[in-house]
Amino acid sequence: MSAPVPTDQAAGSAPDGRWLIYACRTPYAAEAAEAIWRGGGTVAALVDNYPSGDVPSGLGPVITVTDLTPELTALPTVVPLLTPGLRHTGEAEARSAGVRLFPALVDPTAVIARTSALGEGTMVNAMALVAATSRLGRFVHVNRSASIGHDADIADYATIGPACVLAGHVTVATGAFLGAGAVLAPGVTIGANAVVGAGAVVVRDVPPG
Repeated sequence: MSAPVPTDQAAGSAPDGRWLIYACRTPYAAEAAEAIWRGGGTVAALVDNYPSGDVPSGLGPVITVTDLTPELTALPTVVPLLTPGLRHTGEAEARSAGVRLFPALVDPTAVIARTSALGEGTMVNAMALVAATSRLGRFVHVNRSASIGHDADIADYATIGPACVLAGHVTVATGAFLGAGAVLAPGVTIGANAVVGAGAVVVRDVPPG
């Protein structure tokens, strides 16, 4: 896992509060916009990078990748795709288009321990909690009302679903997906690219894949 940056250095935006949302044919784009707005920012543009699906309305101007300008690619950018593989691809596409700044986006209603650390591109949604000395890697998504216990190690591109509860010393490896309301017992390890179903209670390690 890449070394996360300290929490107090992770969240950020342009001096005027503008953000770019890259990949907007997902309902989660609206969640990202809400977090930006609640933090006092604005959505400068949403990048439509996919040929099908619904584009959320009312969030801001929608542009294509070819419409990106140096001014826009210099803005802090969030990739609001819930599936780890798609998020990985979205990041790569954004970087290829010239985007370089991916600060963590933390909803102001979330509680992040001072001793925890968030990697670039990570998004922590409304009412979530990240407890003491936990480490979240790059492009991790923590959905609304999830609770991550102390000393957790959450690797790159992992997705923590809504209302998940992770006890202390839990490890979630790269690209793992935890469905809504999953509960992980203390010390459990979820392997890389594993999927934990919604509402599952996990009391032993889950192997990769």
